[in-house]
Amino acid sequence: MNRTEYLESLTEQISNKYAKELIRAEICAHIEDQKEAYLLEGKEEEEAEQLAVREMGDPVDAGSKLNRIHRPKTDIWMLGAMAILTVIGIIMQTIICSGFDNTRISSDYGMRTILFNLIGLCTMLFIYFADYRILGRYIWGIYGIYLIGSIIFLRMPYDSYSHYLMLGQTVCFLFVPMFAAICYRFREEKAKGILKALGVLFLHMFLLLLLGYYKSAAMLLTFMTCLITLTAAAFKGIFGGRKKVQAGVLLAFIIGVPALFFGDILLLGGRFVALAEYQIQRIRVMFSLFAYEGEAAYQTLLIRSQLADASLLGGGDVGQIGDISGAWCDYVLICLTSYFGLLIGAAVVAAVCAFLVRSLHISCMQKNRLGFLLGISCSSILILKTVIYVAMNFGVGPIVGIDMPFLTYGLNCTVINFLFMGIILSVYRNTNLLPELKNAPSKYRLKFEKVNPQ
Repeated sequence: MNRTEYLESLTEQISNKYAKELIRAEICAHIEDQKEAYLLEGKEEEEAEQLAVREMGDPVDAGSKLNRIHRPKTDIWMLGAMAILTVIGIIMQTIICSGFDNTRISSDYGMRTILFNLIGLCTMLFIYFADYRILGRYIWGIYGIYLIGSIIFLRMPYDSYSHYLMLGQTVCFLFVPMFAAICYRFREEKAKGILKALGVLFLHMFLLLLLGYYKSAAMLLTFMTCLITLTAAAFKGIFGGRKKVQAGVLLAFIIGVPALFFGDILLLGGRFVALAEYQIQRIRVMFSLFAYEGEAAYQTLLIRSQLADASLLGGGDVGQIGDISGAWCDYVLICLTSYFGLLIGAAVVAAVCAFLVRSLHISCMQKNRLGFLLGISCSSILILKTVIYVAMNFGVGPIVGIDMPFLTYGLNCTVINFLFMGIILSVYRNTNLLPELKNAPSKYRLKFEKVNPQ
């Protein structure tokens, strides 16, 4: 049996069409390595290949075993946890907001919450069954459409500033998986690839500045998530070259950017970050709480007071912080804790954190480099949002407009969070299935030639 016959017989046992290509390439590589070994022993080329093929074993048996490995994976734990957390979030939000009058919350709040989560789940399922390599294959076209849409939507008039901020958050966060695909696009280009990725990142942030969208925590979170993704790519060796040096420099950059940001606010009064005074005060509250007791620290002190009064088993209400502004948005977690008790609040946080840690773990285990980057980027943004939201709701973080997966009300944030979870689950589903994208040669090349003057 020659190589072609062997591969055809073996791949006939593989049910997944994507896995066939991956396995064919893998077995070909093994045959070629074994063939080279036989050639070094002095065998003729035809004989060396036949012996190498024979070393692979029975093609039907090998194909059947490989078929059991290379098939779509379903993480029952993740899907079950997602469904349970979604239901818990809907029930808890509906209960704590049922006492508000219609002037504060719409009478169909519960139905809207269910509808938003159903839309999010449908988005997740669509992404879950899709080939995530589409993002890597057509990233520049997708990014171009995204830029045009961002410019149009961010320049449109809105009824309220809060609606503008919500759309701005969506625009910021959607860039995260696209940047992961951009990093993958520059793979094997060593330091030049890292510089290109950084250039795209800084140009994108500059575009947001030109559009006037720079007063939101979403922009800083997006920037930090992209740096984390870039560092993970370097540490994984995706760019090639000296990966430890590359990752070390980028890690120093990740530490240095927040240090410069907070240093400017604390020591120079925010001279370079150009934030509004109330935003600067909110950040300073983290380091000097009682200096702004009657101003920016008011909500933080209220949260701490409400947390101190919360019982272990609940029986309370949403408290004053819920009455002010946040039982359905910014302060869902502290309101849940006040209403249901400290134990329930801690259990919900632990369950969400376990889900996100699992997401990060399955992302780190990916061999496909694009899948690895997409999983890392989506897991990182969800984790960062959760950490900041929990810190804010427990009175130890800055007061910012951010959401938490499964708990926060709103169409935009719900759909975006489910989209990220769909990407993570799609990456896991296609483990050992999807081969790497091939570097397609450029259709157009610019060539410079030196012409000797006559």
